[in-house]
Amino acid sequence: MLDKGEEEHEVRDVLLVEDSLIDAQLIRRLLRRVTASYYRVTHVCTLNDAVLSAEDLVPDVILADLNLPDSRGTQTVASLQTSYPDIPLVIVSAWEDEAISLQSVKAGAQDYLVKGHIDGANLHRVIRYAIERKRTELELVRLAHFDQLTSLPNRTLLRERVDHALARAMRAGSGVATLILDMDRFKEINDMLGHEVGDKLLIEAARRIRASVRDQDTVARLGGDEFAVVLEGVSEAKEVLPVIERIIKSLSEVTSVDGHEVKTSTSVGIAMYPENGNNLSELLRAADLAMYQAKSSGRGRYRFFADAMQEEAQSRHALEWALRRAVERKEFELFYQPQLCLRTGMVIGVEALLRWMSPTRGLLTPYHFIAGLEEFRLINDVGEWVLQTACEQIRKWHMMDFEPMRIAVNVSAQQFEDPMLIDKVRSALKETKLPPEFLELELTESCLMSDPAQTTALLREIRDVGVRVAIDDFGTGYSSLAYLHEFPLNALKIDKNFVQNVESNDRGGPISQMVIGLGQNLGLEVIAEGVETEAQLRYMREHGCDVAQGYFYARPESPEDLTPWLKANQRVSETYVRSIPVKKRTDETGT
Repeated sequence: MLDKGEEEHEVRDVLLVEDSLIDAQLIRRLLRRVTASYYRVTHVCTLNDAVLSAEDLVPDVILADLNLPDSRGTQTVASLQTSYPDIPLVIVSAWEDEAISLQSVKAGAQDYLVKGHIDGANLHRVIRYAIERKRTELELVRLAHFDQLTSLPNRTLLRERVDHALARAMRAGSGVATLILDMDRFKEINDMLGHEVGDKLLIEAARRIRASVRDQDTVARLGGDEFAVVLEGVSEAKEVLPVIERIIKSLSEVTSVDGHEVKTSTSVGIAMYPENGNNLSELLRAADLAMYQAKSSGRGRYRFFADAMQEEAQSRHALEWALRRAVERKEFELFYQPQLCLRTGMVIGVEALLRWMSPTRGLLTPYHFIAGLEEFRLINDVGEWVLQTACEQIRKWHMMDFEPMRIAVNVSAQQFEDPMLIDKVRSALKETKLPPEFLELELTESCLMSDPAQTTALLREIRDVGVRVAIDDFGTGYSSLAYLHEFPLNALKIDKNFVQNVESNDRGGPISQMVIGLGQNLGLEVIAEGVETEAQLRYMREHGCDVAQGYFYARPESPEDLTPWLKANQRVSETYVRSIPVKKRTDETGT
């Protein structure tokens, strides 16, 4: 509401709709007597004249009689609201029209005055309050229909606009394209640079998207870093492509935010009406599936919806449900595979390997579910359980008077990025009373090389705790030798594909030799995984490999099945180890 000083200098434009010249003159005189504000009055005698004036006139308030030559009662209110939707309306009518005046207020007018009972101060007060009430009403409408951060339409207004767009398309026999845009890696930017930078980035993204489409197209924010675009009057996919390419190009340009140079990309999914849906929910669902496909295939991509995506989405949903149930019902198990020293033949450690005992599919290896655990953000919870359970199991074996063995636990990229990883490692060691030198964390090359500087700092923290670190599947990723020299590592594991190809003329042998030589030069232990034959074992021993694991010795087993094997093979030679029969499984892959 305006204070007194502001009121005295404000000019308000009034549209007076009154067919009685005497009543119109009276209202003019009353308004002139109010010294707090200056009123500029435009007078028309009919509703038709008022409607025609809407093209040129934007008044601050409308004063209207209900009974006009060409309109009576609430019809006048409805017509004026249609022509002037954002302008406050005050009804000025005769005493006998008071009941109808009340109906008019319920229909949308801000207030009413009764002729013969109006003075200047009262008229001025009603006008002022009508303007304020209308402002409040419009603000509430804005909050209900527009996103507060970007000022774009929200999901509620998007639904209204899409309903109108589909109705127009049905009448015209044309199409409508619905796009869902999701900014790639936005959460990482938000976490690294803060929410204030993230908010400014969203505001700039909204501006760029809006600038990339036509005025008649709708751009809305669905929430978070997700936007929707509705393009009318398009019938084929090729008509949509130029718009998509403009949007992707615009959002890929570097944005300067509070001194930070931020480069982003956007994944886009597209659904077409009527082929992919007949309402907003169906179109958004189809576009969302297409966007997910675009994001899975790389950043800054777009995909049109295809029927096969629906089947894939149903399978994905079923997998997510099954994995969440598996976590709740503790359907995961740990199997263990021994690691033997190639010089002494003694068991020096075991690797913990995750299995899922699915109620419908039986025992499953990580190939069937690890990607799902990562996609549905369940890997950290499962990984924490693995760490705790593996430490408990190796501690139990130590208490059986076996020779001290270490336990190797795989750590995924998501776990490695978990800021609580070190705390979880410390907690597992403390609760199981396992000395830290008996725990080894296995990480992949790609995991380590995503941010070498941060990786170095985190690896040093792990080593400070006393825990060993090994690079798993070494040779399958890309490692800078400079960084490899800097990383505080203990071991390299030769990928099983190279180990199993040493007998052929493939490159398995030379690559295995290279990894062994590299490990020796860096003072790192080298472990060959996937050893299955006598020839593979002999090759590894002859070329100086330190440790081996694989089917040649034992398949991954449950603790109950592996314990007798460990008892029989403690303190014996490698030859004796090979003579012990091991129960075989037909459902294992050796990983």
